[in-house]
Amino acid sequence: MMNLKEICKRYRQVYTPAVSDVLDKKGCWNQTMEHSIHPLKTGMKVAGPAFTMLGMGSREVDKTKRLVAPEALDHIKKYVVVVMATSGDEKTGHWGELMTNAALFHGCAGAVVDGGIRDTWNLFKLDFPIFYKFKSPCDALGRFNIVEYQTDIVIGGVKVRPGDFIVGDDDGIVVVPKYLILEALEEAEEIIKIENEIRKRVTKGESVAELYVQYDQF
Repeated sequence: MMNLKEICKRYRQVYTPAVSDVLDKKGCWNQTMEHSIHPLKTGMKVAGPAFTMLGMGSREVDKTKRLVAPEALDHIKKYVVVVMATSGDEKTGHWGELMTNAALFHGCAGAVVDGGIRDTWNLFKLDFPIFYKFKSPCDALGRFNIVEYQTDIVIGGVKVRPGDFIVGDDDGIVVVPKYLILEALEEAEEIIKIENEIRKRVTKGESVAELYVQYDQF
């Protein structure tokens, strides 16, 4: 199997509809996160193995009992995508500038949060690929706490296991099961080749109806 750096690079060169189509054909019908999770900027892409975090609402302010989050950030590896489940908390800015800087230091490829971000102006400047639901100025202290990391989570209606592959762009986030990472990539690349061929034929004025029948992928 090729190295992770090369796999991430190739996944950034495909697009999520092709990856989603591949997974549909394999009977994996629930691998796309809810559309409420969207990129901070148009054109942002993310691709890498999932580094999962699980948090929930908490009034805890004793920092000695809030060490899971900083410990998780210290364990981030190069090329991973942080995937944070917030247990439905709708108040907090769960991800901000300091977490982003820590993630960037460790070579993190991006973050997907089913909750809020804050320090938005600095996130724009850092140009870190982040997908999120809403913005909030509220700090996590006294509102929210990370309780586990590198555990199975559910985010955006999709189950994510550590090491599953996260692919995101303007169309949304797709989760590729770990056992299908390379296979799904190769098949998505093939789909894109076919679609490029169809585009050329359409622009030359060929019948769309005839092309629709001719190609499995349309």
